[in-house]
Parts: sequence; structure tokens; C-alpha cells
Amino acid sequence: MKHDAQRSDGRGRWRRPLSVVASLVGAVSLAATGLTLASASAASAATTASAAPCAITVSAGSGTAVGPLIVGVTAGATTINFDCNATSHAAFGVEASMLSLVGASSVSQQASADISALAQFKAAPTDTNCPAGTAGACETATFTIPASFSAADPNAQCPPTQAQINEGLYGCVLAVATAAGIPVPGSSVLITYANSPMPSAPTVLATPSVAVAGSSVSLRDASATGDWWGNAIQTNQAVATGTTPMAPPATCSTGYGSVPAPLVMVNWFASGSTTPILGSATGLTITNDCYDGTTLHGPTIGGSIMVPSTLSAGTAYTAYVCELNITPYPSNDANSAAHCGPAPQGASWIDASFPFTAAKAAITQSAPQAVTITANKSASFSAQLAVTGNSGTTTFTQATGSPQLVVSSSGAVSTSGALKPGTYQATGTVSDANGDGGPFTFALTVKKAPPVIVTRVTRVVGAAVRGRFVILTIFGTGFLGRPRISPPYGTVVRIVAARATMLKLRMLVRVGGPHGYRVMILRFNDGRVLRVRYLFRG
Repeated sequence: MKHDAQRSDGRGRWRRPLSVVASLVGAVSLAATGLTLASASAASAATTASAAPCAITVSAGSGTAVGPLIVGVTAGATTINFDCNATSHAAFGVEASMLSLVGASSVSQQASADISALAQFKAAPTDTNCPAGTAGACETATFTIPASFSAADPNAQCPPTQAQINEGLYGCVLAVATAAGIPVPGSSVLITYANSPMPSAPTVLATPSVAVAGSSVSLRDASATGDWWGNAIQTNQAVATGTTPMAPPATCSTGYGSVPAPLVMVNWFASGSTTPILGSATGLTITNDCYDGTTLHGPTIGGSIMVPSTLSAGTAYTAYVCELNITPYPSNDANSAAHCGPAPQGASWIDASFPFTAAKAAITQSAPQAVTITANKSASFSAQLAVTGNSGTTTFTQATGSPQLVVSSSGAVSTSGALKPGTYQATGTVSDANGDGGPFTFALTVKKAPPVIVTRVTRVVGAAVRGRFVILTIFGTGFLGRPRISPPYGTVVRIVAARATMLKLRMLVRVGGPHGYRVMILRFNDGRVLRVRYLFRG
């Protein structure tokens, strides 16, 4: 394309193609370098923003230079001089809204610039105030902040509106480019206006506001906009973290991502305490600004955080969500250093807080809860109670129960003295260092042991004879239940009567043998085994 940027319109202003203006606005990302830790409170009395290859000076009206930032300019009154090395080939300067920094790729950058008021560079043969410092090596331009900013995009405003300031657009851009539309590194600045309002304080709402330590709490904006203005521009974040700025997204549904995790933190304070309990911001997001050509999608907070496990049950806390403030505005919280900790030099934090009460967790008793033992005359007993849901070491406190049954502070159960048959109980509470708690109960039942059964044979009446059915009667004690009988080989036996002291058997011997005594085995259901000798007569 033929370059016509240096043709005059006859009124002392140069005409230039829109592609050049777009490149000027694109230079804004370079203006962020060195700005991230600047603040209005850090501004010195200097009026020159030194950034090679240009010296940028406030020559009239209000305004103080702080690195590549000029704070407190006045529309229609502040004049800024650009004194650049001729080797930079600087040709034009233009003011644009910071919407150009956060626009999606589908948004036209030049629409955010006021192309009716441009700075024109010209040679300055005798000037020596540029960084080169020698006559003939400098070129200059003068830019007066327009009394009324006018851009093709009606949303592009300089100074920014209150709503835009609340969403992180804290100023406007003065960008410089060559006649070919190439941005001049180190020659662009960001400006803030003296009459700009302070941003609103950010807000946050936690759900639930009462929960046990170690649980999850969801966060969202408490207001319609949230107003997380301290760190909403992805380009500035990239400079602060030493990373490459993100390319503009195709749409704001994709967006510019979120504030990097190192720039967000959460602190918890017990009521009346100034000692922070460090929380984790993992799972928490604060989105970045994104402009789709119609709507500025401002930063919003979302996600969830974990309640620190060290919070004490029943105690009221205030949690502060902190975002590193890399705008020229002071923090919304005069005590942000105490609530959020020290910030990098020249920066501060913005924060929002929410109330929270740590609830008591329910400690639940697990087995054993009841035990039954058997004793003849007396018995002793010991056990260890167990619980779930506690945080760390638990303490058992016995409140009621039988004097003979003792539960120690560690949950050890023991008995005092001999235990007679009966039920012994103990109840009380169990708690941990966080104030979590619950009840416990334990019952010990001692049953009288059944009498010892003595099984024996006192005499056997009758004798076995080969080939004949005979009746054997066994007298004795402990014949409880019908036993199973294991007779010798070739012998069939059937019980015809059974009592505790007598068994009557019908027996047939089919296999002969010598005269004498034989043995059968009686097996009872409870495991007792009895050997019975009886006479065989052949």
C-alpha cells in the first residue's frame, strides 16, 4: 500500500491511514513495561518519564511522570512533549482508550483511538534533550490532552467512566509509532486523569458462612459487578510475572483467562486477632477484562476455597481475599498490608472480606460400643474406644456410668474390682483441639457362665451278641442331646431313648470276633466326645 501518512490536510495536521492508527494503539502493550509496580503514592516531583529512545515531558498543565505513566493530567490543559531520538523514526502520537488493551481479536483497535487529535513529530536540529543528547539527533512532538475525547467506538472514553474504572481500566494510552505504522518501543505512556473518580471497593460473598474446618466454601461477587479492578489487564500481569502476553482471544466467551495464582491470596483472622492464618487460593479465580466491541466483560470472582483445618470450632473469623494492585490507585483498604501481607515495592493489595464461623464437626463413636463377656464368679475387662470425624488427638470425658467401669481421657476402658454378672455403662463426650465433639456411650454386659457339664459313664447294662438284636443301656451324666455314634466295624447301633443320665441303644453285631470288650465313640453337638466300653460275647 502506498504510504500517504505525511500528506498535510492544509490545516497543519497530517493525514494518515487507519492502519497506522491501529499500530499506534497496538503499541500500548509496550507502555505497560515498568508500570506494574507504580502507584500514585510513589509519584515523585519529576515531570519527565524517561524511557529510551524518547524523553517524555509534561510541559504545561497538571501531570506527574512515574516511569512510563503520567498521573493526574487534565483534559484540554495538560501538554506533553515527546523528545525522541531521530533513529527511532517516530512520526505520530495518538490517545486511545484502554479498551484497546483488552479487546478480542474481532474488535477494531483503531475504533478506540481519537484520530482527530494526533501528535506530529518533526526534526529538531538544535535540540539536545532526547536520549541521544546531541544536536541533529532528536525529533519532537507536542500533544495536548483533548478537551473532549472522540473515538469511533462510543464505549471508548478518556477519561474512562466510573464503570470502566471499577472494572480495571484506570486510564488511557498515549502511543507512538513510525510513519510505517510500527510501534516505537519505549515511547508510549499510560495516563490517568486528575478528575477521575476512585474505583469502588471489590466485594465477595461466601457460601456457606458457617462450616467445619477443612470444608469447601464457594465465593462469588456480592455486587453486580464485583469491582476487582486491581489487576484486570492480562498484558500488565504478563509484565509483572515475566511471561509473554496472551494473544487476543477470538471472543470474550474464551476471554483473557484469570489473574495468575501468585497475585491472589486469602488470609483468615480470628475475631480480635491480628495474626493471619494463611489460606489457599487454589480453586479461586478472578477473571480478566475482555471487550467484545459492545460490552466490557469485567473481572468477576468465582470458584471455591478450602477452610483451613486449623480454625477453631465456634470461633468467628474474617477472611480477606486479596488481589495484587498494579494500578495507580491506592488500595481500597488502608490496612491492606496487615490483612494481606507485604506487597512488592511500589504495589499494594486490594481486598474484600467476608465473615465466617467455624462450626463444630461431629465426632462419631465407632466400635466398640457394647461388649458382652462371660464369667463364672468374677472378671476384669479392658478395651479402647475409637471415633471418626475428629481432627487430631481426642479427649474423652466420662459424665455418668457405673463406678466399676472407667473411661480414661484417651478412651481406654478398664474395670475397677471384680465384676459380678450384670450390665455396666459409661457415657460422656469426646472432643478435639478444634472444638469438634460428640457423645460416647459404652455398655459392658457380664453373663454368668453356664455350669460345667461333666460327661461320664457309670455303667453299661447288656452285652452284644453276634447276629442278634440286643439292648444296651448306658448310665452316666451329661448326656445332653442325641449324640452321633461311631460303633466298631460290622456293628449297627440306633438310639431308642435318650436322657441326661441314660442312653438306651438297640445294637446288631453282624461280624463276629473273639469274646471281650469293644469300644464305641459318642460325639455330642457341643464337641464333647465320650468312649464307651461294652461287652461282646461272641
